[in-house]
Amino acid sequence: MSHFTRRDFLKGATATAAGVALTGILTGCSSASVGTGNSDPVAPADSASTGTPTKSTKWYDEAYFKKPASITDIKEKFDVDVVVVGAGNGGCIAAVSAADLGAKVAWVEQNAGPIMWAGEIHALNSKVGKEKYGITFTEAEKNEIVNDICRYASYEVDQRLIKLWADNSGRTMDWFSKKMAAKGVSMHVETDMYKSDMYRTNNRGEHCAYKGEWVEMGPKKMGSEVANPIWVEIATEMGVQKFFEHTALQLLQDSSGKVNGIIVQRKKDNAYIQINAAKGVIISTGGYSGNTEMMDALRYRCKDNVVNNLGGAGHNGDGIKMAMWAGAAIDRNHGGGVAFDRAAVDLDHHTGEPYTSGLDDMWWPGSQPWLAVNTHGERFMNEKAPYDSKIHGASKQPKQIWFQIFDSNYWEDVNAFHTTICSRVVAAPGARNSEVLPGVFPCQTKEEFDKAYMEPALKSGKLKKADTLEDLAKQLGLPADALAATVKRYNENAAKGFDADFGKDPGSLRPVAQGPFYGIALGNWLLCTFNGVRINTNIQAINENGDPIQGLYVTGNDSGGFFANTYPQYYGGLAHGRTTCFARLAALHAITGSIYES
Repeated sequence: MSHFTRRDFLKGATATAAGVALTGILTGCSSASVGTGNSDPVAPADSASTGTPTKSTKWYDEAYFKKPASITDIKEKFDVDVVVVGAGNGGCIAAVSAADLGAKVAWVEQNAGPIMWAGEIHALNSKVGKEKYGITFTEAEKNEIVNDICRYASYEVDQRLIKLWADNSGRTMDWFSKKMAAKGVSMHVETDMYKSDMYRTNNRGEHCAYKGEWVEMGPKKMGSEVANPIWVEIATEMGVQKFFEHTALQLLQDSSGKVNGIIVQRKKDNAYIQINAAKGVIISTGGYSGNTEMMDALRYRCKDNVVNNLGGAGHNGDGIKMAMWAGAAIDRNHGGGVAFDRAAVDLDHHTGEPYTSGLDDMWWPGSQPWLAVNTHGERFMNEKAPYDSKIHGASKQPKQIWFQIFDSNYWEDVNAFHTTICSRVVAAPGARNSEVLPGVFPCQTKEEFDKAYMEPALKSGKLKKADTLEDLAKQLGLPADALAATVKRYNENAAKGFDADFGKDPGSLRPVAQGPFYGIALGNWLLCTFNGVRINTNIQAINENGDPIQGLYVTGNDSGGFFANTYPQYYGGLAHGRTTCFARLAALHAITGSIYES
């Protein structure tokens, strides 16, 4: 069995078509998707339609989402209880959960093995959190968390879904932990949190899988890189029928509209296979961050300020389209996604297409709250903010990029900043301290930091170094006088311990005074989209009237209603936590008719 780790994925990720084909992740689908009808496909009323987005009577481009003709040249047929589409985080949980409930499961994935991407799983009131770490959340605290997550989204969410996660993530993690423990895998809960008076940050719900002895200061392999291959192993032991290296093409529906199967295409011979699913289909294929045409069709407002799309290859939105063609409503949310402020920009590049996608096109310390200026050399916001806040702020600036400016005291700075979760660059007790990308991990010494971050960025030419601010401004293409004035004002604020301009906390007001000086241009690194198909609290896809589409469940980045506009960055692992929880609930409901264990 082949497994695709984050390292493998990133090593192979390029902007070429070959790279996209190699690294298509989480999906079992292609652009040939859905037909309607019963177990023997019947051609839908709408003929196949492809092409560029056109005018539409709806808020999205209807022409882009028209159904293709049904496939009738079926070579083989199989009968199961449930089909799970996708072998990422959600697909792994759904497949094993369904099999654990006694169901006969078919598992469809376009790659040869599972994909490992997210590392942490946010969950509240798990047994491991309570018993090993003494972490509990009262009902009042849970409600505070639910409303804080809604606030990040300007309440453009279905609050019932967020409450569903808050109430059920703990028991989901208990099931997860029990299955992992049987395979020698333990769970770590991150306890070292950044403290802030401005944001709720002491959330302590980030669970991460690890194998073997715990290494306090790391780095150590952790997260889905450990767990997902084990889920495949467990699924195999349970008799799950794996249709890996198969592409999902069409959902099947009976005369009532119930989804009762799927047609997939086997890659080795292009044969079409029909899998009938008595209890339904669970879709978890990863969103559409790799499909710019679909971004246009959904009026995705962040599309033109993306710089780096590393992680988007293979996320073509096929699962969402399959569900929409079956009658599901799409979440009306024109922007937002999980994004990092860590895309390193070549000075001759621009935001928007074509996106970059190489390892040297990212700068992990981009989330460190050093001084940030626009192309005019002017400071424009409080740099100590969640990742995508800087991205949104920069979208109002020329070229939609910014420049991070710091001096030779960078190691002392990052220790003072104490950034946490996945922006952490300094190892700390109680932290995950894992290698999140090849060569990317929290460091214990300046020498480690130089080797992991400074030297590669200087070698690539993205990070500039100069003995004077004037020379640095020249290298970055910034007006020297303006940059000097900005740095002078910033240093005055730092000396006073009060940011009179934007209110940054005193501990993060680190002066830029001692050469050599450093600077790098940064922009939006889009990790995934999060406006997908609308679902109810049974994880069923719903139509425009809010009625469930029987037999169709959608989870992960293919589902909507949970996030909007801004990802709640201080809740580390929340996207993965939502996916994990809802994938299990979907399997429970599909098999038993209830999201609760009997």
